[in-house]
Amino acid sequence: MYKQVFNATQSACEDMFRFSGERGKPINAEYLFTVAVAREIDKLNSFYGEPYRIFLEKSRKELSRDCLPPIKWGNSWERGSTVFRERKPTINTKERADIAVYEHIVNSSHMTHQPICVIELKGFNPARKLVIKDLKRNLEYFNITGKTGNSVIQSTLFSALYSYSKVKSEAEECERKKNLELQYKSWFSEVGNLSHLDVNVCAHTISSDYVGEIVDEAGVEVLDTSTIHHFMGIIVEFKVKKI
Repeated sequence: MYKQVFNATQSACEDMFRFSGERGKPINAEYLFTVAVAREIDKLNSFYGEPYRIFLEKSRKELSRDCLPPIKWGNSWERGSTVFRERKPTINTKERADIAVYEHIVNSSHMTHQPICVIELKGFNPARKLVIKDLKRNLEYFNITGKTGNSVIQSTLFSALYSYSKVKSEAEECERKKNLELQYKSWFSEVGNLSHLDVNVCAHTISSDYVGEIVDEAGVEVLDTSTIHHFMGIIVEFKVKKI
């Protein structure tokens, strides 16, 4: 789902320009980003909801329960050896996940659609504490355990947008990209133990304008510097390590 989130950063920013008509002005509408990601994932489907079912604002209580195998089969000759997953969810919260992606995996313990990826999204320039909160939530899904086994989640993604009103060169863009990635990596110590996961952090430029646009005002060409901007996206992926 990494590529789909990456593509959605671009389409979400294009929608902002389409709605506002102002290329350098970000609209902090997180739901635009959320819908853009959902639409990108849906492009992978050959039919409605197949193979991926995409849930927006999914209850974390339901999601955490779905992460566990529904049944652990025991000895057919031993009464009570087969157990069912707990009704009480492991994650006790009233919050919701921005996007949860389910897939029907053949020969899995679920025998139906199961969660494979959870995605949390933020609009422009989110506060540090909100980013860390979402990263902690994404980590939690891998640590869910119960009577029937461990979590089946395969990956989680976090993505946010960043806007800068000035940019002078491609070199400055690259420096910002590097600094943003380092900033996120410095926060991982506050998120939790990530040693059992593969972690990928990638920042990228969505669009930029160094000098402005030439516009016609009453027959005179003038330079409109209000379009100067630098929009960036960042994606943090937690993924189960391959054995």
